[in-house]
Amino acid sequence: MRKCIISLFIITVLFNLITCSPTLAKTTYPDSIEQQIKELLKETRIYFDSSKPVKVAKIVKTPEKHYYLVLFTYYAYSNDYLGSATFKKEKDEYIFINGMGSTIQKLNNDTMYLDKVPYSVVYGFNEGNRIKALRLFTLDKKSSYTASIKKGTYFAHFKKLPRNTNIDKMKPFYIDCYGKDNKLIPWGECAE
Repeated sequence: MRKCIISLFIITVLFNLITCSPTLAKTTYPDSIEQQIKELLKETRIYFDSSKPVKVAKIVKTPEKHYYLVLFTYYAYSNDYLGSATFKKEKDEYIFINGMGSTIQKLNNDTMYLDKVPYSVVYGFNEGNRIKALRLFTLDKKSSYTASIKKGTYFAHFKKLPRNTNIDKMKPFYIDCYGKDNKLIPWGECAE
């Protein structure tokens, strides 16, 4: 009986050592991503309220391998914001690379390079799946495209631009929202 108790004690100690090992105590990717985003917000947003949580809303795989767009929410200056940041996955770690944007509206459009390839990305909050499609266009009508929006609370849509596009000199995209039966949704209802 004594040998059995000693054996159980040793097994329990070994089990606790294994489960509490620092190599197994890695944070999950949303925790590490949230921490990186929180630090970047502290550095770049004056009115960021660090006492409120930063929540990862959605992680979207980009068209380029190993790159992810992270949609997150945070609180600043008495408003909730929707933000995006681009991360690269290397050896099971997510590393912020660039492209931190945010908006107080429900939609945002941005451009970015992923491995030197230019993309237009539109992301947003689709409350009640009201938005079925977005039409993005420049006022000079030289560039336009339609983005179908899949069901879900948050969405992101990527459009690969021609390789010779200089996104710094590009005209901004304007957005029209379409709901059920392809009916135009007024901008105030769509984005604000």
